[in-house]
Amino acid sequence: MRKWNFKVILAGDGAVGKTSIRERYMGKGFQGDYLKTIGADFATKKMEIDEDQITYQIWDLAGQDSYQAVRKTFYKGATAAIMVFDCQDPKSMTNLTSWINEAIEGSDNGILSYFVVANKVDLEESRRVSRDMSLEFCNRLEIETGIRFFYCETSALTGQNIQETFDFLAYRLLLANNIQNATPPKDIDGIIDIKEVMESTKVVEATESQGTVSSEAFNKLVDRIDKLEDKMNTMQTILKQIVQKL
Repeated sequence: MRKWNFKVILAGDGAVGKTSIRERYMGKGFQGDYLKTIGADFATKKMEIDEDQITYQIWDLAGQDSYQAVRKTFYKGATAAIMVFDCQDPKSMTNLTSWINEAIEGSDNGILSYFVVANKVDLEESRRVSRDMSLEFCNRLEIETGIRFFYCETSALTGQNIQETFDFLAYRLLLANNIQNATPPKDIDGIIDIKEVMESTKVVEATESQGTVSSEAFNKLVDRIDKLEDKMNTMQTILKQIVQKL
């Protein structure tokens, strides 16, 4: 069995739910009274995919600005980054731009897979960042950085998409290490490939654009037919008059 060690960074503003996501994935359930992470904290967990045994080192980075200087050292050796924001707080989403730049610099551009995670989606009534807003933001990130992003929506309270995110991340990391026969996880409906979504959108827009042109051409054709019919009717009228005179 092949053995892999992957260092995964959990990053994002303070209080967006990074520690809760980690604890939920570790099977410890949800608690609402976590202390602010001091600098960084980490946990390990093993999993298996076919012939591959994966050990995750999950580094949970403190989100407060006061830890920024010391935080940069923890990116070294990271192979994946899960960037978390609170869907109730639009600023925590836009701040991910700075977090991603920090991750790129701190890891010396060594991170192979990036996830953007909208957390706390169970709080639907107070949600201020929609799915469409999130996808548009991720698309801009891809354009600006040239990095391929995956997106999902999670709830540390209910466990929504927590396991699925880490399972799919393992699959992506195996692919990045040229393990082409890795079996993708079954439950990945909640995982969105931003590149594929945007390419699909372009296809739809192009199709709609072509449909508009075809519609215009069809309307022009109908107008021409109507004019020809008018001319034919006029000619028939003239012929009738000539025949009557004869």
